Amino acid sequence: MLKGILFLGIFLIYFQSAYSLEQKLDSKMTLGWEISGDEILITLKCKIELGYCSVGFRSTMSDCDMVAALNFGDSVMIMDFWSVDHSEPKPDEAEGGTNDLVKVSGGLDSNNEIDVTFKRKLVTGDIYDNDIYPDEIGHITWAYRDNKLGWSEHSYYSSAGFTFATKESEMYFSENLDEKFNHGNSLTFSWLGLAVIGILAARYFRHNCCWVYVHTILLLVASLITIINSSRLYSEAKFKKYELGEAIYFHSRLGQFMMSLVIGECIFGFVSLYFVLFTKNLHGSKLMGKAHKAVGYTLLISGLINCFLGWGLYIPYFGRVGTVGGIIIIIIVFVAFQIYQVCKRNRFTKASISLPDMTHIEAMEKIRNGSKYMFADDLVVNVRFFGISHPGGAYMINDCIGEDTGKYMVGCSSYGAEFNPFKHSEKAFSFLKNLAIARIPYPSGYIITPDTSERHLMEFVLLQKEKLNEHTFLFYFKSDFFKMPERCTESLWLGKHFLFIMKKRFKRIRRYYSSLFVDLDNWKNELGLPVSGNTIREDGLVRFIVKVYQGGLMTSKLNDLKIGETLTIKGPLGPGLLLEEFKGNYLAFAGGTGLVPFLDLVHMAYKLSDKLTGFHLTLFVFFRNIKDGFAFDILEKIADSNEDWFRLIIVVEEYGNKGKVPEMIKNELMKEIKLAWICGPSGFNRNYANILAEGGVKRDRIIVM
Repeated sequence: MLKGILFLGIFLIYFQSAYSLEQKLDSKMTLGWEISGDEILITLKCKIELGYCSVGFRSTMSDCDMVAALNFGDSVMIMDFWSVDHSEPKPDEAEGGTNDLVKVSGGLDSNNEIDVTFKRKLVTGDIYDNDIYPDEIGHITWAYRDNKLGWSEHSYYSSAGFTFATKESEMYFSENLDEKFNHGNSLTFSWLGLAVIGILAARYFRHNCCWVYVHTILLLVASLITIINSSRLYSEAKFKKYELGEAIYFHSRLGQFMMSLVIGECIFGFVSLYFVLFTKNLHGSKLMGKAHKAVGYTLLISGLINCFLGWGLYIPYFGRVGTVGGIIIIIIVFVAFQIYQVCKRNRFTKASISLPDMTHIEAMEKIRNGSKYMFADDLVVNVRFFGISHPGGAYMINDCIGEDTGKYMVGCSSYGAEFNPFKHSEKAFSFLKNLAIARIPYPSGYIITPDTSERHLMEFVLLQKEKLNEHTFLFYFKSDFFKMPERCTESLWLGKHFLFIMKKRFKRIRRYYSSLFVDLDNWKNELGLPVSGNTIREDGLVRFIVKVYQGGLMTSKLNDLKIGETLTIKGPLGPGLLLEEFKGNYLAFAGGTGLVPFLDLVHMAYKLSDKLTGFHLTLFVFFRNIKDGFAFDILEKIADSNEDWFRLIIVVEEYGNKGKVPEMIKNELMKEIKLAWICGPSGFNRNYANILAEGGVKRDRIIVM
């Protein structure tokens, strides 16, 4: 009897302040505790008459040690559970652990509600128990169900930041379930809504100047929401891994990773925009653009994954199903846009008949008055606001105003010598339809047809191929339906080109070649020069001079074309020389086969020479060496015939005169230049365009072909 009284006294002294610290969790639950040594005494007070209340030692039910007090109506049972996720927790023993709870006192109070005290070790050593760290901010979660017997899904659930304090001054409690739901809703709205719309705008609507505002604003808002909301919950992310649990830890760290990506994405986006708008650094623009795109898609995917993980922590079934449903909708939207882009917008179609007609001359007049127009085959396109969309930089667009975009788009020419030609995607070609403001009518009489029906694509067959030098050939094509006049009768026809179209391995190959009106052998006969003897005497032929390049996609196919085989062409296209009359001083720079359009110019002037007054043409012809050239004999014959309207300067290695060209140009620029034409390879075109501009020739008077 004496031993029992002594033991009771020691117990009362040991736990004399057992309920001295107490925290009201909500209107139904109160949690009390006392820490002594390596043990903790916990009291659960729950206004539950039939059902249960439980407390867990993490912020969610994932990898959570839980204690449940089950009220059977006449008794209370304390059980030690381990919860893997939001499904029904199992007793520790069922998982292979041990029951580490010892009931101390209590059960039901006078109102038949739960009021029970139990104890456990702070560190039990059981892998199915969470360790309790006194005076460290951590988390608890609690739940209960009333008016239903047994261990079933709770009717209420919440969580909070919490400290098992050793004294009142160290107590901490902050319920955060609503904040977590707001966090989830905000991040879901950001990454399943705003970010997706922003990316769609950048991917499919670059032709519209508003895309950049939609993309920037929506992604910036999504980024700010991510940073602000994640920062609010940073107090959770800073906890030790053992307190968070694997699922929450991964979700939290992925969120921190996203915050880093958000900052990087904003930096890459604005730096990329700076490069595009204010520099001529193509490599910087491309690098920043690719980095921005890569980080952006990584961010979107990370956001979708984290939404799935986050909702899985708090609303496991409906949250995950809803997130997966949203992701499926996003995928369907992206697939639908892509199918529409590939099957509808990327189709090679003729210019819309709803567009008004505008000639090249009319467009050039508007350009001289400040309009930002370019030409795209049979379209006039307004690129005033497209510079911001062009990944190569706005300067490329600004420097090419008034030019035909075809040579750049198909990848047979580049902006300058320091850049390689770049074949644009079919999506890029589709943008031209949206940028178009007018349709350019085909020049009347250039192609003769039996009726007045509008032509889009024309089929010609190869009639003959004549070798001009080792790599250059004169091709003769014939059609029973489409015919070309024997001579150029309109100066505005000069310099126009045709689009050649071939398909190879499901890819559409496009290239541009200037047509040739004049029959070179007939012209040689007139001048008393020897001829090849291979001249074809047939009306309506279309002639092209083409240099065959080893590995060239189009020229190799052309060179392999057999007599009688078909070629699809479209044209005539391009502004050509824009020569309205033979009056004034003109400069022409021909590089390689860029000489072709000037042969017709010289021939037409030659035919009109008796009537020419006030017209002068200086033609610079560039070839690597003499054997690579053609038609030199014709041009030299005319230049030597004391025609005062024509000056010829041939620049080849044998003559050693390339270094003198800048000085010769300077001398020519002492006269007022009405128009200057440049037709040659990429670096050649931009180089001489810049030399002329620096020499005082207005940009709208320089025609780069």
